[in-house]
Amino acid sequence: MQDDKQIRVKYSPDFEKQLKDLRDAIKEKDSKFHRQLLTAVEREKDHLFINPHRGTQIPKRQIPKEYVVRYGVTNLWKINLPDYWRMVYTITGSELEIISILLEFMDHPTYDKKFGYRKK
Repeated sequence: MQDDKQIRVKYSPDFEKQLKDLRDAIKEKDSKFHRQLLTAVEREKDHLFINPHRGTQIPKRQIPKEYVVRYGVTNLWKINLPDYWRMVYTITGSELEIISILLEFMDHPTYDKKFGYRKK
């Protein structure tokens, strides 16, 4: 049975800036890591068109307040990227449309700090 919902992927302003910075870093340094990270981000974005629930859902109690305040997030998902980087996104929409909004990607120490997994 064909699902009639339209699936879209959008970027937050922070995500757009990160992508621009990543592409600029590739132009300047042409580092293997930056190219690998960009490829992974773009691949995962494409996968979200097929399955918006592809990532791991983060428990509501662990959603950082900054996402709730800035974007009105009520659900949050993460996708693991190479070298322990993480991409976080939220899902919104209606009966006719599902929208995945990519919020940001970050290295593992930043992710741990933002989500309260600080080492003691």
